[in-house]
Amino acid sequence: MITPMDQLLLVGRKPVAHDVLVSLQSLGVVHVDRLEPTDEGLERFALPADEQHRKQVWDRVVARAGGLLVALRVDPDAPGTGKGELPADPEGVAERVDAVGDQVDALLAERADVEEELALAELYLPLFRDLAPTLAQLESSRWLVGAATLVPATSLERLRGELQRELEGRFTLSTKTRGREVLVIVAAMRSDAAAMRAALGKAGAGELQLPERYRPLGIAKAVHTMEERQQTLPRRLTSIVGELDKLALQHGPRLKTLHRVAQNHQERLERLTDLAEGRFAFALQGWVPSVDRQKVVDALQRQYSDALLVRHRPADEHHDVGVPVRLENAAWARPFQGLLSVLAPPAYGSFDPTWTLAIFFPLFFGVIVGDMAFGMIFAWIAWLLRKRGHAGKALSLGPLGIVVPPDALKWISTIMFYSAAWTVVWGFIYGEFFGTFLEYFPPGNPVFYPPKEGYDGMIQILLFRVEIFLPVILLAIAFGVIQVLGGWVIRVVYGIKHGDMKHVYEGIGMFAGLLALVIFATAFLSDNLNPVVNGIVLVGFAVFLVCVVLARMPLMLIELVSNGGNILSYLRLFAVGLAAALVAKLVTELGFAIADSLPIIGPILGIVVGVFVHLLALVLKIIGYTLQPLRLHYVEFFTKFGYYESSGRPYQPFKLLGGKP
Repeated sequence: MITPMDQLLLVGRKPVAHDVLVSLQSLGVVHVDRLEPTDEGLERFALPADEQHRKQVWDRVVARAGGLLVALRVDPDAPGTGKGELPADPEGVAERVDAVGDQVDALLAERADVEEELALAELYLPLFRDLAPTLAQLESSRWLVGAATLVPATSLERLRGELQRELEGRFTLSTKTRGREVLVIVAAMRSDAAAMRAALGKAGAGELQLPERYRPLGIAKAVHTMEERQQTLPRRLTSIVGELDKLALQHGPRLKTLHRVAQNHQERLERLTDLAEGRFAFALQGWVPSVDRQKVVDALQRQYSDALLVRHRPADEHHDVGVPVRLENAAWARPFQGLLSVLAPPAYGSFDPTWTLAIFFPLFFGVIVGDMAFGMIFAWIAWLLRKRGHAGKALSLGPLGIVVPPDALKWISTIMFYSAAWTVVWGFIYGEFFGTFLEYFPPGNPVFYPPKEGYDGMIQILLFRVEIFLPVILLAIAFGVIQVLGGWVIRVVYGIKHGDMKHVYEGIGMFAGLLALVIFATAFLSDNLNPVVNGIVLVGFAVFLVCVVLARMPLMLIELVSNGGNILSYLRLFAVGLAAALVAKLVTELGFAIADSLPIIGPILGIVVGVFVHLLALVLKIIGYTLQPLRLHYVEFFTKFGYYESSGRPYQPFKLLGGKP
């Protein structure tokens, strides 16, 4: 449900404006809005020069400390430490942060230099190790000069031709094959150096030169130095990483505290600019959950008495615009607020679909996957994620660049537990465990057997979806009828609540038209059309047409057909599930085929191959299993009650992030 909100209006003497924000930040439940001055004599609150300076310092501290936390690989959301006294002024905090930052910067600069030198050595050393014996002699010669290049084997003759044209035979050329390329050393008279290099340029061959840092040493000493540095630099790199880890351990907790303190001051000074001010007074506007309103009012009046006037009223869900939305659902449904958080929250006073997601998403997921073994695997993964979340450890998805915070792991694991439970339930209904494995095991008296003649076992499969399609098709369509028609019922309920008769007529009309369409299709396909059914259908369509006129929405005629398609869209539960079942069936039969074809090792190999391919297929298709139920909610269901027509904005209370205010 959407938490009821109250609007707060605070008017007080200007000298206490900053202190009032400190109090609100400590209370941590008021969503502060920017108050636009509308009366003469009021204007946007302007920060005095000293406050502007303080804000600039806090801004720099936040950026600096945040960068250091990243560099030291310290989780900025983990608890900090309150040990020791904190400086009272921003300059003091900045000085402490800079003291750590100078050490970190020096190590990071050295690490970058070491990594660059190692990369250069790795790139250049193999080439110049081969070149050094020849080029070193040419380098020390009074009369000769040398140059090296690396060209494709197909370009060697072109290079030779250009050299011949420029030098007319006054050169010698040495080659060494390196894969598909050729390492070439050209020697010529020192007086022909310019012509030799011109020939290289015309042939499109760039001269190989030592990196800038090694060039003054000469090639022989440069190669020796690179070889030596290749041995010593990795040890220094390891040492630098160790020193950074030591700094993180020594200063990380304090750095997190300073970062949060700076964020609190920064946020407070930014909030000052959301106030309106007159010559002697200021005004602040915000929102607070109704359950917390009295606590806020009492705290402010107790602290400021006559210096602050507090006014409040309940938010008007019919007319107030921009009321922040806080979702507060029962514990069993609360994790599914995470799935809703990928969208803008519902508008204040509208329908919160969290509980429908909590009921139908795991159910639809289970209908699609429907395999007891996969359900157990999902439950095991959910247990691992929950354990990691409670340990306060984030989950990095590696190459995707996504890091899932610990709190998110908790609600994700809960959703996975629900989905795993329904997957096991539907797996039992379908008789599936790694596909058809339990239709073969144990041999002679399998756990499950299909409802066909000639088969026997312990338990007959209730819904044999891999061959008997109709029951699952009807089930999928039934889900579509429930959600699509249910969405229009919600439209009617909230239309009545807000006095919006256009939406009421639209909802009643669409519900009646769709119900008539469903009844007619069911009777027609079951060859059960009769006067009673025809009468019900005609009444439904008549109500629909009347509502089209009353709502003044002729496009409802087209929308009715579109909604019929929305109901049929739920067949994806059957289609995607059938594809999953057939893949699992084929993989299991592959495993049994391998087991039967090879003596002794066959059964072991069959199990290994079967499990591996099952897990591989599951990993490749798990995104589809997740997105299909979400799509049915976000597209087919949410659009019926107007979720996207007027979105809300999230409730973001002005609160302390940690440390001292």
